Amino acid sequence: MSDIIQVGQARVDITPPLSIPYLGYYPRQSYFMGVHDPLYARAVVFASAEERVALICADAIGFGNHILGEDRNFTQELRDRVQTMTGIRGENVMLAATHAHSTPETLGITRLLDVPAASYWLETLLDQLASSVAMAARELEDCRLKVGRGEVFGVGHNRRPWWGSLTLQEQVRQGHLDPELQLLVCAEEAGGAPCVLVNFQTHPVTVQVQPLVSADYPGVAAGLVERCVPGCKECLFLQGAAGNINPLRDDTRDFRDVTLYGTMVAGEAIKVAGRLLGPDVPPMREPVLRVARALVEIPGLPPFDRGEWEAKLAEAQERFERAQSEQERWQAGNDLRRAKEALYAIDRFSRPQRAEVQVLRIGEVAIVGLPAEVFCEWGLEIKGSSPAAYTFISELANGWVGYLLNRGGFAEGGYEASPGPWTQTSEQGGEMLTKTALELLQELWS
Repeated sequence: MSDIIQVGQARVDITPPLSIPYLGYYPRQSYFMGVHDPLYARAVVFASAEERVALICADAIGFGNHILGEDRNFTQELRDRVQTMTGIRGENVMLAATHAHSTPETLGITRLLDVPAASYWLETLLDQLASSVAMAARELEDCRLKVGRGEVFGVGHNRRPWWGSLTLQEQVRQGHLDPELQLLVCAEEAGGAPCVLVNFQTHPVTVQVQPLVSADYPGVAAGLVERCVPGCKECLFLQGAAGNINPLRDDTRDFRDVTLYGTMVAGEAIKVAGRLLGPDVPPMREPVLRVARALVEIPGLPPFDRGEWEAKLAEAQERFERAQSEQERWQAGNDLRRAKEALYAIDRFSRPQRAEVQVLRIGEVAIVGLPAEVFCEWGLEIKGSSPAAYTFISELANGWVGYLLNRGGFAEGGYEASPGPWTQTSEQGGEMLTKTALELLQELWS
């Protein structure tokens, strides 16, 4: 059997104009004042004689499927454009996001279409994302696939109050932190690696809620890998199950920390890539390409007390109207916003909704796409039960249904367990999506 597979890669600059807002605290829609570093959509196409698969990884907070309007679906429209431009079947396309927070507010926590420039920009963004695949499909070259893993300690920690007080080693032992870094190298005959996929998990919130566009630490890591791995043209950073994993120093908003975290992740990735590119590491045999996906109807939110939030709304409105200082007005406005978002979530997300689980098989590697901010515990469960030799978790893939809390997460409380657009399903939703991912993995490896 041949160990050759064709791989193509490309990137498109998706840095937004300053007329597109990011997700602030209060007000929610805040405008950028400049660009610290550019944002990219990187695409890779894998092609065999039987199948073609496309993966897009964008420097973005994520893409809610209703950001174009309630009657439209962002992922489906992207897939349709890719299929028209390349002939790659839409169901074989995965859209992933690094979840960097210093990027446009494309999740749908706010209504982006209310921004005058947003409608035109979103249509342009769809074309840019589809174009990245079209360019990658024209750059196919023979490669051999090699895969490996390492560990990165000191970048992330579990931010939940129940586990955050433990040492990093104890968080790992108890299954509440995953320091694993996984790497897929597409190696040329000449010894270079034109494309590298890195899978690691920590929330890119080092410089969130500040007025400069930034890809955060995944952008630094990808850039360093591209510069240091021989022949590397593109490095795609796939965000793992990082829903409850924050940077270790999550009390800073420091671009120096962005560089340090990115350097730590890239350093391990470069080390693993260097080992894999050696002639003593054999490539995958028969790198088969297969895709499986399923739509799952997940339950709505647990019951929250609407009357409690109506009372909080009235109280915050009263404080806002009689505020004497700018600080009082800001605090009351923030509380008012919080109550409105809770009531919106209770009204909208108390009913079931559909979520897609998609799994790409690339030889020995499974890429599990989940449309949520996946708590670390679910990611570890999928990886631990997967029949694949290597299982990459790609959160915020093909949509966004908020957090997938761990078992017992709502009883533990905290921000992620409170009503808001970021919390759209119960713990049963996490159970169902995890179960579906494992079923699809079994299907692809049977």
